Amino acid sequence: LAAAFGAAVGSFANVVIYRSPLEGLSSLRPARSFCPHCRAPIGWSDNIPLVSWLLLRGRCRACRAAISVRYPLVELAVALLFAVAALRFPPVDALGAGRLLVAFYLVAACVIVTFIDLEHQIIPDTITWPGMLLGLLAAVALPALHEGHIGFRADAPRSSALLASLFGLAAGAGSLVVVGQLGNLFMRRKMQAAGLQDSMGWGDVKWMGLAGAFLGVGSVFGAILIGCFAGAFVGLLMIPVARLRGQVELQRNLCQ
Repeated sequence: LAAAFGAAVGSFANVVIYRSPLEGLSSLRPARSFCPHCRAPIGWSDNIPLVSWLLLRGRCRACRAAISVRYPLVELAVALLFAVAALRFPPVDALGAGRLLVAFYLVAACVIVTFIDLEHQIIPDTITWPGMLLGLLAAVALPALHEGHIGFRADAPRSSALLASLFGLAAGAGSLVVVGQLGNLFMRRKMQAAGLQDSMGWGDVKWMGLAGAFLGVGSVFGAILIGCFAGAFVGLLMIPVARLRGQVELQRNLCQ
């Protein structure tokens, strides 16, 4: 059930990924999905997560333009992660259900931000600012999310959980501000050569503020550490890919 729900959420995540970076488009308006090539509205039978893309063989029914493989990948990723979240936080009681809903939100937000950042190198404010507010509200509604965190008190769970959430928000955002300023200091010449003003985008700062609001101080530092290692690993993988692309582009230019 969680996987099926995740696939449906993944379908909406694709809408957010496509529309959020574009001016004049809302994730809710127009209500119906449309082909990004011919703008034809997509009927419900062609909008079934995973299944429709396979049945259409990755092409729009109206104009036959190719539909990016990103769409089923996002739906599959959210479906699998929702299933993992349900196994990790079984909704056996109200607290479990609350934890699961928070996990669902964070999973969907992570997938959306990842694909937007990959394509546009931005993290939209329409995701980060509301997310930080939701993190603070979740702390008040579910104080148990912050049990054991800095500032949490069992005799005043809601107010202390809110305080712990604020600490996490400040720690997540503040740590990346520090990293960004160090980057500006030590990579000034390279940044000037590349025409960059800041080594760390403010979207990243706000994103880690969102994460900290939900995770608290200790966990958000762990998330940043994991992110650093994951980024380094992906960066190492991208080196041969970039070299291969450069060789292919060089051969293409020589042929032309």
